[in-house]
Amino acid sequence: MLIPLRVLIVEDSEDDTLLLLRELKKAGYEPSAQRVETADDMAYALMTKPWDMILSDYHMPAFSGLHAIALLKKTGLDIPIIIVSGAIGEETALDCIHRGASDYIMKGNPARLGLSVRRELEKKDMRLRQRESDEALRRSEEKYRSILENIQDGYYEVDLKGNFTFFNNALVKIWGYPKEDLLGMNSRAYTDPETAKKLYAEHNRVFSTGKPGGLLDYEIIRKDGTRRTVQSLFSLLTGDDGHPAGFSGIVRDITQIKQLEKEREEYLERLRQSLTATIRAIAIMVESRDPYTAGHQKRVAELARAIAQEMKLDVSQVDGLWMAATIHDVGKIAIPSEILTKPTKLTQVEFDLVKTHAQAGYEILKDIDFPWPIARMVLEHHEKINGAGYPNRLTSEKILLESKILVVADVVEAMASHRPYRPALGIGAALDEIRKNRGALYDAQVVDVCLNLFEKQHFAFKE
Repeated sequence: MLIPLRVLIVEDSEDDTLLLLRELKKAGYEPSAQRVETADDMAYALMTKPWDMILSDYHMPAFSGLHAIALLKKTGLDIPIIIVSGAIGEETALDCIHRGASDYIMKGNPARLGLSVRRELEKKDMRLRQRESDEALRRSEEKYRSILENIQDGYYEVDLKGNFTFFNNALVKIWGYPKEDLLGMNSRAYTDPETAKKLYAEHNRVFSTGKPGGLLDYEIIRKDGTRRTVQSLFSLLTGDDGHPAGFSGIVRDITQIKQLEKEREEYLERLRQSLTATIRAIAIMVESRDPYTAGHQKRVAELARAIAQEMKLDVSQVDGLWMAATIHDVGKIAIPSEILTKPTKLTQVEFDLVKTHAQAGYEILKDIDFPWPIARMVLEHHEKINGAGYPNRLTSEKILLESKILVVADVVEAMASHRPYRPALGIGAALDEIRKNRGALYDAQVVDVCLNLFEKQHFAFKE
């Protein structure tokens, strides 16, 4: 099957034209040809029709092969032009190649035409594919750079020494340096020595492992001396040879976020201090009505916190337990002071009235929006794991762990301290009580930790 070929023939001889067409057919082509003899005709043909190939005589009365080459070159069209001549020396032929001809063929050896046309068409096709590839690459790079220039995060590339080789406008804005200053700048120029060491160590780790670096927060020093905190994520860049060539990364300015976090922490600390002061004020108010138990809540809170810390409870849980323990007897403000300070044994009616302090404390605290279940701990601080406690006779699975700790701490401190109706029983008796009722009235793990604190870690109540 013949291959279609659109060929423009610059030739003043009709016979030579037919000869060329015959050779093209013999080479497997189906030529669609037009013959021109002048520059104007050639220019018009190039402007009005697409061509796969140009065959041009070297010598013509009104035109020449060199003029045809120059005319084609002026148009910028990528069309192979082959000079076909009957009397052309090697030096002239080479001059034609130098000026832009694809090949030259002697009319006395027309059989070579088919081979030359095939070769030049293949070269043209290769050039076309290369141009398409280059154009696709150019569009891709333009798109890539457009994306980089329009994102709010900074993008950068550095060489293996840490010098900037590329960056987008967002990074320029974050760093606060002119572009010309940033290009080639090393990280040591915009960080303090300690930060520079940290950056070097992290980049060296990525270089050694090939694995991308994790999120890294560090501080930069802008040209005007102000500091900004940035968060970076970067990875290794490889060159065309596959070897490490540098690093690329994305950075985000988190200065404002860090400032907000700092303000939030400061606010929370102020709130914590205020809440602590409020809790202590309530504790003082409670103990002012019962001078014989002054310091009881504070000592219970100290022991409860120590037990919770030994049990590896979360810091927030420890804080909440300490606060609950500090005011666990707040309900006693509802009990007549003469009962609280009675120097003799309470009657059953009086004792039943005292037992209402757990519920009363819950009612006082339940509507306060604490970040911990303080009201519930206060309610449960006399519950026993076998259901023998009060006010709700709860069993182990229904009692908060913090409440179980508070129960043990309360019993130990109460027995070890003086009461209006009895002298102090001492720490030995208190520890015997929780040891004897370990797993029956009191949580076994809590008891074990408490015993360990006193007997092995020499815990003691502060005066």
